[in-house]
Amino acid sequence: MEALDVYGICNPLIDLLSHVPEPFLGEHGLEKDRMYLVELEQQQSLLTALAAQNLPIEFASGGSGANTMIGIAQLGGRAAFTGKVGQDGHGDSYRDGLESQGVKSCLGTGPGPTGSSLILVAPDAARTMNTHLGMCQQLGAADIDLEALRASRYLYITGYLWDTDTQKETVRQVLAKAQEFGVPASLSLSDPFCVNRHRSDFIELLRESVDLVFCNQEEAFLLLDTDVSQDTVNQLGEWVETVVMTMGGRGALIQHRGETVYVDALPVPVADTTGAGDAFAAGYLYGMTHEKTPLESGRIASALAGAVIGHTGPRYQGNAQAKVRQLIGKLV
Repeated sequence: MEALDVYGICNPLIDLLSHVPEPFLGEHGLEKDRMYLVELEQQQSLLTALAAQNLPIEFASGGSGANTMIGIAQLGGRAAFTGKVGQDGHGDSYRDGLESQGVKSCLGTGPGPTGSSLILVAPDAARTMNTHLGMCQQLGAADIDLEALRASRYLYITGYLWDTDTQKETVRQVLAKAQEFGVPASLSLSDPFCVNRHRSDFIELLRESVDLVFCNQEEAFLLLDTDVSQDTVNQLGEWVETVVMTMGGRGALIQHRGETVYVDALPVPVADTTGAGDAFAAGYLYGMTHEKTPLESGRIASALAGAVIGHTGPRYQGNAQAKVRQLIGKLV
């Protein structure tokens, strides 16, 4: 098998994205910047409400981990992605979408529906996700491509995989294999509500199985029950080799082997924050697998995230390499 930069595992989801007026969320009992796990009927009810107000919906192959793998490919890296889809049209289109974006598809399949996430974007660009996992929940050890893992420089997993026991057990097995193969493991904490649900498990993972953690400030504060940024990075740095903590418009703190650097946020207009964290992880992993320093990798990450939030949708729609070079110079 050809060498890979990153092997990613997450929930493959069809994204359904709609911009909604401010009252819509409150009318349906939804909070901003939250990910809800919903039944298919609940998701359909929201789609019906959107249709009643003539609010358009955009469709795309998505999910947090796939966004990150596609971001790596957009920068010129080599990435593979595993998750489980249904034996349906959405599953077929998802696989085709990955390959068309330059990501090696290592998807498992099952008899249920492909998962989907209805993303509601408020006027202030905050997003609320209503996710039906579908076949994602059934990801098992047989769905993991061990040769792709062995051929990779990094493993990337997300906290979203901790929402079912089947996925959790599968990820534990993958982490053990990564250690056996000598492949460093990176983990995204994914979402504040995800951290609340699985705090003790995440702490255990960071202490025992993870080399690199991606988080935003809110997630990290919740995990450690603190509100001091440098203390947070230092604590996480005692457990993992590298900490990447984003702070929204205030940039990011990166600690690698005890040395901390600060990365400025770029002054870009914000249209939609969906996918910003995924893009930051993509840029950082691209940098670290292409012999860049942590600071250089952070600057690439900041530029790709800035490109993503400047338009609607979870990924940059254009030449990502050219956009990053325009923003920060020739680091890619």
